[in-house]
Amino acid sequence: MDKPLVSVKTITYNHEKYIAQCIEGILNQKTNFDFEYIIGEDCSTDKTMDVIQDYAAKYPDIIRVITSEQNVGATLNDQRTDDACRGKYVAFCEGDDYWTDPYKLQKQVDFLEANPNYGLVHTNFSCQKGDKLLKGFRDGQNLPSGNILSDLIRGNHIATASVCMRNDLLQSIRIGEPIRKHNWRMGDYPLWIESAARMKVHYLEDDTITYRIHETSATHGLDVMGDFRFFSDRYDIKRHYIKKFGCEDLEPFINKMYHRELLKFAILLKDEDLRERCLQYFKDSSVGKSFPYLMLSQYPIFDPLYCFVYTTRRKLKMVV
Repeated sequence: MDKPLVSVKTITYNHEKYIAQCIEGILNQKTNFDFEYIIGEDCSTDKTMDVIQDYAAKYPDIIRVITSEQNVGATLNDQRTDDACRGKYVAFCEGDDYWTDPYKLQKQVDFLEANPNYGLVHTNFSCQKGDKLLKGFRDGQNLPSGNILSDLIRGNHIATASVCMRNDLLQSIRIGEPIRKHNWRMGDYPLWIESAARMKVHYLEDDTITYRIHETSATHGLDVMGDFRFFSDRYDIKRHYIKKFGCEDLEPFINKMYHRELLKFAILLKDEDLRERCLQYFKDSSVGKSFPYLMLSQYPIFDPLYCFVYTTRRKLKMVV
């Protein structure tokens, strides 16, 4: 194949149950341009590689497999697949997610070709947990497009498997370097923020992919302490970019949301130091909407009720 217009990349580890559906979603794309498919396989201990090799043998002109003799971890696996991408554009799909719209790539590339001041386009998506499927997760939500840096720092609303972005933008960011430097446990969120700081971002309302939630996923199979570490990283990322990009006006909002979520972990982890930090913050905050949090942080008698409500909601929610 000559240099393709688009590179699709998948990083995968122990996705034997899901990787075939992931690959099929990419191969089923209907486009008027050539694309390549880069799969970074990180020495899975199950039969993920066997499935990938079967597809690579059938589609040698499309699929290239990037691997090594030993596991390198998610960050380095992600970086080496980035380095292998030759297209003008790069689209993402991790090994446990899958694309559902055969025209996903065509729609996104058409938009980026027509709008050179936009660096990234993402879409609506569905969520699957076991045999439950929630279609159109963002239906009815007025997600922002254009200059969305502040919106992204407030909260990540971009699903990785829905993204297609300019390769020169991706390569200029080199997101693996800050991830390793700060030891962040997530790489997609800082990548979207860095992208939004450089170019405009577009949201396409079409539901084009399904995001899968399962017990072995990196962010959804964690215990409370694991959740707490991801929570800490998420706010470390927010504060890092508030400082880097001069968004200090966001600090009051970020501090409010941080302490509300921190109180959850103070209660679940029975950590009195965290509780004291929350108590001091809510004492210093204005009354009103902060009053329930002040009561929860001040009176441990409410802890059993809070834990019951939290665990019940967690079991019932489609997305956690």
